[in-house]
Amino acid sequence: MKGDIQTLSISEHECSLYLPQEYCTNGESYPVVYINGDGIEQEVIEDIESHFGVDCSEFIILSVQSENWNEDFTPWPAPALTKKSEPFKGGALNYLNFITNTIKPFMDEHYRTKPEPSNTALIGYSLGGLTALYALYTTKSFGKIGSLSGSLWYDGWIEFMNSNVPVNTSAKVYMSLGRGEEHSRNQRMAKVGNCTQKAALILKKQLKLKENLILEWNDGGHFTEIPERFKKALLWLMKE
Repeated sequence: MKGDIQTLSISEHECSLYLPQEYCTNGESYPVVYINGDGIEQEVIEDIESHFGVDCSEFIILSVQSENWNEDFTPWPAPALTKKSEPFKGGALNYLNFITNTIKPFMDEHYRTKPEPSNTALIGYSLGGLTALYALYTTKSFGKIGSLSGSLWYDGWIEFMNSNVPVNTSAKVYMSLGRGEEHSRNQRMAKVGNCTQKAALILKKQLKLKENLILEWNDGGHFTEIPERFKKALLWLMKE
């Protein structure tokens, strides 16, 4: 890996920060990718770095950790998936307000970022992917959205998309799902394939450009080759 990954705390939230190799020497400003919940995998960075200057320009990555995914990454309350799990608390709007009003301003002040939406991405996996897509309807801050194996089976989600319009209809949106994910034993989660396809069709009508949306199908289930799925999302969203 040529760049540097470091940990930092922003308003008592643990974060992982990736800075490209040239950041400390060239004085240039960089696009930023914010990741909901997941850490920064070194193998993803090493692969991505081989594409810098070829398929995309260098960019900064900041992952924001969450101590409670069931709260931070759910748009409204919903019942628990199982008898042993906790119900979903619906705190995603508070989380997104924290990202846009605290985390992003901190990054724009302390690092050389390109702050405009067209150079700012928000991506996430599973419930983190659901929340990234939710941001499309709640804030103008992110012009690039990545929902990787997003939990689009979530109760009321498709109805929400049908009843609302993206704040930024010029955004680029990357969606992906494993072909085996809809074979879940949980009846609610098994709807994810159908719901993801419906979500893509809705977005095609809502976004200004159809080419700004892609739905990519991957082999395997929900936990198959997650780093590879992150790599695909980053390259598509950040390509020049």
